[in-house]
Amino acid sequence: MIYLKCVLTGIVGAVAASMLWFLAAFVLPIVIPQVLSRLGGGDGVGAAGARITSDSILLAALIGFAAGFYWKFRG
Repeated sequence: MIYLKCVLTGIVGAVAASMLWFLAAFVLPIVIPQVLSRLGGGDGVGAAGARITSDSILLAALIGFAAGFYWKFRG
């Protein structure tokens, strides 16, 4: 039963890590230049882009799963 709990905690950790990676790698590079431009008195028009590959999300999910599994298994 402990392994089932560990796997479920690992899955939750994987989803959370994937969401955080998406936020850090995709949303922030687009939003921050626009916010800084508006705060600096600019017109707020600019272009920014980001690219996320499935490898980077898979790596984040794997790290999140391992961390969640270890955290629950250790406790």
